[in-house]
Amino acid sequence: MKLNFRVENIPPKKDGANSMWNKKSELIHLKELRKKAFEAMNGKSPFDCPLHLKIIINANQKDGDLDNFISGICDGLMAAHPRTPITNELWNDLPEGARPRNNIVYQDDSLISKIEAERKEVNKSLRFYDVQIKLVEN
Repeated sequence: MKLNFRVENIPPKKDGANSMWNKKSELIHLKELRKKAFEAMNGKSPFDCPLHLKIIINANQKDGDLDNFISGICDGLMAAHPRTPITNELWNDLPEGARPRNNIVYQDDSLISKIEAERKEVNKSLRFYDVQIKLVEN
């Protein structure tokens, strides 16, 4: 089983102490990620088994650090922490299943056992990223 999807623009960035779920600068990126992932899941339940994640980001170095993008994607594909305050009105334009309190692709990012990630320098108008998630084969 493989899940593939493309998101226009840059990924959400997680930068340690500050929650990306409450940052206005990251909201659009989180919403785009969650919407595309929700559509790609097409009604399937979130995975609860070991996974491999592959990310190819077409963005420039000044758009953000690769490790912050990886963390933003990993956290953005599961539910926000229950203690994270969420302004629900900001998410009303997404389907219910794509909103922050719901897992989309997996139950927890601890299920990811392998990550391949690459950032490619591109023209600013061509920023996008591809996400591939595969079940670990025994």
